[in-house]
Formats: sequence, structure tokens, C-alpha cells
Amino acid sequence: MKVEKRSAEEITTIGIGGIHDIFYPENVKELKNLVEGGDFFVLGGGSNVVIPEVLEKRLISLKLFRNFAFSEETLTAGAGVTLKEILKEQIRGGFSLFEHLAGIRRATVGGLIAQNAGAYGFEVKERLIEVKFLSFESGEVEVLKDFDSFGYRKSPLPSLGIIVEATFKIKKDARVKEKIAHFVRKRLETQPPFYLKTAGSTFKNPPHPLPPAGKLLDQAGLKGFRVGRVGFSEKHANFAVNYGGATFEEFKELILTARKRVKEKFGVELELEVKVPCKI
Repeated sequence: MKVEKRSAEEITTIGIGGIHDIFYPENVKELKNLVEGGDFFVLGGGSNVVIPEVLEKRLISLKLFRNFAFSEETLTAGAGVTLKEILKEQIRGGFSLFEHLAGIRRATVGGLIAQNAGAYGFEVKERLIEVKFLSFESGEVEVLKDFDSFGYRKSPLPSLGIIVEATFKIKKDARVKEKIAHFVRKRLETQPPFYLKTAGSTFKNPPHPLPPAGKLLDQAGLKGFRVGRVGFSEKHANFAVNYGGATFEEFKELILTARKRVKEKFGVELELEVKVPCKI
């Protein structure tokens, strides 16, 4: 098993946090040993994660779970396969799967499923056939085929166990390259540019008919608001941006301030969408 010291700049897209030991299991047996060895947090590609400078939990990356195969109707991928790699295969093979998610940086199969990622009317659960996961209860790899418990930006798998592999439904689409380009353009039009350090959407959208989180933050005067070196984007208020050298304490204060202001103005409790391996 490989263990490396990596900085937050390397392991997350927002780049907040210190230097940490990252464990890279190569198979389920090694993963099982890590899980049984104490408190842990599983990293995907780091696109929706903010890590504190000091963390007692063991950080585990499934980057080496990279099995990949597809047929005319299905695609099977390990938890460490990236969204970028799948989109390339979609273009090469001319099939539909994750085009709606194009532009989400460094996302992985495991992370997309665990959060039931979605955009523009699409959710990952719509294409799932089965998910293999290391069960916390049995200590063995089990298979999930019922996805009724998946919801808006959530799944039962962070609680049930760690995703190691998944199979998805695919279908032929001769225009998939155009669609991928379309959704990338839509992201660039409405979200901060890709070169900025963000962790994606900070808060989940409240239930309908309440306005989306970005609008609530904007109307509470938080678009462009900063705490030290981190702040909400001038372009989209629900994106926290690390403007260079931001600390976790600055990020925490930004989150607490936003929650307080939105609660006071609208009576709405904002729930974090970004994953944080400690209490805020």
C-alpha cells in the first residue's frame, strides 16, 4: 500500500488545509484493513471537499481502484475512475452517461455516487444499475441495486459502506460531444472560472418552493463577501473561493456567517453540500 504526504493544494480543488498522510489501498483487502484501523475519511478527487489543517482522521484515497469496462448497454468503473476519463470515453464511443456533469473538476465515480451528484435536471442515480461497496456491517463487499433511498445530493452509501465499483446504463448518442461542450459552456456562463480555487457548490439548495442557495446568499448581501483570503464568488454567491492561502478557520467563519445571515433574513437553515471531515 502506498502512503504519501500530500498538501491540500494537491488533494482538493479549493486548496485549503495542511499537509496530510494519504493512504492509497490497491485492493479491497487493504481498504478493509484501513477502515478497521480507526477513524477515517474517504477522498474522491477532492472537488467537493474542504479539509482542516489538523485532522486526526485517516485520509484514504481510492485513486488506484481503476477497473474500467463497457459494452453496448453498460459501463463498469472502479471508484477511482475520473469523470474526465469517462467523458473522453463517451466522446470516443458515442454514448450518453455523464454529459450533464461535464466541467466538474476532478470528480470520481465514487464521489459522484456517494453524493448522488446532479445538474441541469440529471442525477447519477438515474443511470445506476448496481453499486459494489465494502459494507461496514459485514466487512465484505456487498451489492446495492435499489436506489430509492437516494435523494437530492445524498445517498445511503457514506453510512452503509465505501463504494468500490459501479455499473451504469449507457445508450448510444451521436451528439454527445456537442452536449458535453454545451454543458461546459453553461457552467462557464454561470459559475466562477475554472482557474479559481473552489469546492463547487457550498450549500445545498433548500426544498422547493424556496429560492436556491445562491439567490438566498446574494439577497443576504453575501455575493463577494470575504473573510480573510476566502469569500463567496462575485459571479455566483454559492461558490466559496480561495483567493490564495486561505485557512480552514477563515472558511469556517465564512460558513457560519452565511448561515447566520440567511437564517436571520429568511428563516432558512442552509445545509452544507461541500464535505468537511469535522464539525462546523
